[in-house]
Amino acid sequence: MIHYQASYNIKRMGLFDIFKKKETVTDAPAPKSVEESVKAGKGIAPDTTIVNEIPADASTESSNEQQDGYFGDLEKTAQLHTLVLVPREERDEQWVREFLAHLPLASMICGTPQVIAGPDGFPYFKLSLPKPNEVFQCFVIDHMTDDFLLERGYGVVINADEGQPDWVLSYGDILNYHLTGDFFIPDALLSNQSEQDEVIAGEEQVMIGQPSETYLPVETRKLLREFFQLNGIPDPKVLLMMRTQQEEASQELVFNITPTQFDDEEQFRNMMRTVTWYLPRHYIITGMNEGAVNGFLPL
Repeated sequence: MIHYQASYNIKRMGLFDIFKKKETVTDAPAPKSVEESVKAGKGIAPDTTIVNEIPADASTESSNEQQDGYFGDLEKTAQLHTLVLVPREERDEQWVREFLAHLPLASMICGTPQVIAGPDGFPYFKLSLPKPNEVFQCFVIDHMTDDFLLERGYGVVINADEGQPDWVLSYGDILNYHLTGDFFIPDALLSNQSEQDEVIAGEEQVMIGQPSETYLPVETRKLLREFFQLNGIPDPKVLLMMRTQQEEASQELVFNITPTQFDDEEQFRNMMRTVTWYLPRHYIITGMNEGAVNGFLPL
């Protein structure tokens, strides 16, 4: 049994290297439908067809007056403008927390094209900060999440046209925002990726069930099912395993995937690493033989 934690190893500015590098981040299999996903992303309507204008000195009062329907919070947009002026080498953990706190409700503009394939092979929706006094069509991540990001399987890249993006959100980050209102739990922000072989100890208590809609929504199930099928797993199945040992509890998302289904074990490990892009950073995933436990159901 091999488990993985979807933490992406993003210490400080490390996650920006995802788009800075020209080569693929890993040799993990990229989703074969990315090209179709990118094409499907063209022509996505903005949150509102009404144009808006951000004054250079946007305040809470003035921004609230201009909000209507799907408009975002112009004060948060102004805060993001201030934050991106901070030199990258000075962007510490506090900077990260402030940036992500303002990001979901800020008024943004989309790029051209709207959706790009990142160096990791996954599709990302391009968003940028509007310039002061610029008239623009408004996109807000908070609304985009349930409108189409969750269903279509997009991550989000912020200010990608500036050379090195200011932030990159995986689909798993978007999913975590949908489930909890945050892009990831604080402990996962600077955590390292965990990958190890495990054996269930005799003194452990293990419970088997199915992940609920609030843990693995139907949209994410569909994306994972299609990903596995496109990469040689015709009948992917899943279960949720809850483990308790010495009063410490954990839960793992288990797929019926093992090294025997691949040419070699490294290919299997690459597949599992890639799957973590679809999941919140604190989720632990495990590959297990379907015959080893009852409880697997189709994704």
